[in-house]
Amino acid sequence: MRGFTPRQRLILALMATAVVVVFGMLAYAVTTTMRQLAALSPLPSPQGPASPLESPTAGAEASPTEPTASPMAVPTPTRAVPLSQIQSARAVHEVARILARVRDLPPVEQFPVSFPSEREIALYLLQRYGDIQPQEALSLYGLLGLVPRLDPLPLPDVTAQAARVFSLYVPAGRQILLVAGRGPATPDDELALVHTLAHALQDNAFLLGDGAEPPRVPLTAACRPTADAALALRALLEGDAVLTTARYAGVDSDPQEVDRLARLAAGAEEPSYAPLSNIATFEEIRLFPYRDGARFVAALYADGGWAAVNRAYAAPPCTTQEVLHPERYRDRRPPLEPAVPDLTAALGKSWKLVRRDTVGEFLVGLHLAAYLDDDEAARRAADGWAGDTFTLWEDGTGRQVIVWRLAWETRDEAVEFERAYHLLVPRFRTPPLVAADPKDLQKLLNVPAPSLNGRGAFWSGPTGAACVQRTGRVVTVIWGPDLETVASVTLVVP
Repeated sequence: MRGFTPRQRLILALMATAVVVVFGMLAYAVTTTMRQLAALSPLPSPQGPASPLESPTAGAEASPTEPTASPMAVPTPTRAVPLSQIQSARAVHEVARILARVRDLPPVEQFPVSFPSEREIALYLLQRYGDIQPQEALSLYGLLGLVPRLDPLPLPDVTAQAARVFSLYVPAGRQILLVAGRGPATPDDELALVHTLAHALQDNAFLLGDGAEPPRVPLTAACRPTADAALALRALLEGDAVLTTARYAGVDSDPQEVDRLARLAAGAEEPSYAPLSNIATFEEIRLFPYRDGARFVAALYADGGWAAVNRAYAAPPCTTQEVLHPERYRDRRPPLEPAVPDLTAALGKSWKLVRRDTVGEFLVGLHLAAYLDDDEAARRAADGWAGDTFTLWEDGTGRQVIVWRLAWETRDEAVEFERAYHLLVPRFRTPPLVAADPKDLQKLLNVPAPSLNGRGAFWSGPTGAACVQRTGRVVTVIWGPDLETVASVTLVVP
């Protein structure tokens, strides 16, 4: 300090002190920011624990000699700072690595992570639904009275769905999409990502696709292409993903939490339609692959672990009955297909067959429950289903005839369904149908009065007509525009 005046020495000392203070404040700011970033993300980091929800071995059985530590509470930061795309991509790959151990499947070594905007997600969904046309299923649901009959069929509300999506798996290119611009991830976002990554693991191990697009190796080849089989196959895929997510989170033994995860996944992955936003039966259909699928896969897991679940991909369930009753899946009895003859002779050449399908136990039970006062009785009446054939005929003027034949495992179960359907018929249309006059039937069928006893029960009214008849273990339901048409069909149906 030689050569400096006292005033200069004072100025230099003050400057040195200021430098120390500034660097100290900077170090504090950097340390605080890094702590906030580590606390913010619900996704695991390579150095930290697998997840704030569970340890890296989530879902594995704990050793009886080692106590399980309770997860530490994550402090709430004062200011949310979103992860960068690089940090997010690293976190995704880390979660995928952990999830492969939870699900006991080979890890996905490399897959791209993209960050589209919400609008780009909506455009992707629009293109995807343009290819697979999920709204076509609404036609059958409308015929069963589960949703209003809509013409034309509405397009999926991709804008509303994109707003609910956090992540998506795209089989083409095996890509993971994370919606950009949402801010910091939440714990539910992490679980949504886990569900998405479960589909990536399925595709990597079994080459299936995500269950909504045509798989590269046809899982569907094991089943006939019916509405019932489509729901059953999705139940395997989505149920597996829900159970995997639950085991990752350590909540697989909590039915309420598993149900919440099922609803979370269905809300993000299933198409929705503005006219059906408040239809309870439609929500039940959307939820079935996730909620009932998780119960089905959990039953397989309880029998033989993940190996039993993996075997189901080689022999998938082909009916919703197998999903609802896993013990019947183990029996592997193919569904019956009651014959429906050509109705051209009875209806005329202007009538054409426009649909042949299998409804299945789940939709049969939902159909009954929608019009009966006792949901439990409706489910019991659908239990014992052994197969069905649903046919729809139309003429050039838009009139329709439905011939639906349902087979049951025992005669008593057929009688139970017949009785339940007798209660449904008068309530199915508005204004309600009433029992037909036997004299009108005798005249229309041109048969002696005693022979009407084997023709079943008839109803008619301003909104159409119906007949329910049973032969042994097969119940036949006929709906038509008028009593004369329905009566003529009964003459040719076995």
